[in-house]
Amino acid sequence: MLGPIWSVTYAGRPRFGIPVSKVDLSIVIPTYGGEDSIRALVSRLAEVAADLRLRHEVIIVNDASPDKTWEVLTDLASLHPELRGVDLLRNHGQAAATLCGLTMARGDLVATMDDDLQQPPEELPKLLDALLEHPDWDAVVGTWPRDDSPLRNLGSWLHQVVDRTIWGTPKGFRHTSFRLLRRPAVEALVQHETRTPVLGPLLLQATRRVHNVRVGHKERSTAGSGYTVRDGMAIVVNNLLLGSTLPLKLLARMGLAASLGAAILALGLVIRWAVGVDSPPGWASSLAATAFFGGAILFGLGVVGEYLMLIMGEVRRPPRWGVRRTFGEPGPET
Repeated sequence: MLGPIWSVTYAGRPRFGIPVSKVDLSIVIPTYGGEDSIRALVSRLAEVAADLRLRHEVIIVNDASPDKTWEVLTDLASLHPELRGVDLLRNHGQAAATLCGLTMARGDLVATMDDDLQQPPEELPKLLDALLEHPDWDAVVGTWPRDDSPLRNLGSWLHQVVDRTIWGTPKGFRHTSFRLLRRPAVEALVQHETRTPVLGPLLLQATRRVHNVRVGHKERSTAGSGYTVRDGMAIVVNNLLLGSTLPLKLLARMGLAASLGAAILALGLVIRWAVGVDSPPGWASSLAATAFFGGAILFGLGVVGEYLMLIMGEVRRPPRWGVRRTFGEPGPET
């Protein structure tokens, strides 16, 4: 545990030319359907911050939960003055809700984590220790051994392959939502105005001084998983479409390969005719080729259509999120 060492070494001095704020650590938590875990999470975070002697705030962004999450948060406000709540008008997804919380965070360090207690608050000091021991690191990301089903592990592996191919994520590095960022990294993230953020890759675009730290991981405290296989596949597809032109590049290469193949086939038929070899009627091969290239064209149009919809959504510049209400707004900083 850090305790006084952290307080003396880090918590009381200006950094990066930025005046010391009232908050050493901000903890941003997006929540959806978190009414059963929020009370324990806020209480345990308060104990951890007290042990570390850190001035902290907890910013919980309610992503339009259909349950009583907001009511639970307002009940907790009187017991935990460090708690700040944000209630979004509609569901925007974990990444956008997290980014919303990051824009409101005041801490010199900012942590992000899930609301289901699978990422124990007591593991947060490991991330703090890592940044204290490595002043040149801009952020750390907590990871843990996988113990999911083979299907989910396959999805995680596919996700990593996509990350490495599209974003240039270093081999062996894993993205999770359990992070600790220094203030400059936070400022770089919140400057993105995209309506469809992918936070892990965006962080690596801002800085390459991001490292994994091994932390503990618990079973989900509430019944069921927050993510289905379908959700996992949607994340992979979103990473493909929202942050890269890889599908378009693959489509272009496929078209080039098909054109070369068709040219070679035509040359072969001409040679057969020149040497006097009778060609079969070929209706089956013609049908197969027509079906293949017709399907490829439709697939390409679909990919281009997805990009056009994304482009239209961005250039119209709709609000990144709408806030219904908040509590715990901070006062002027010193």
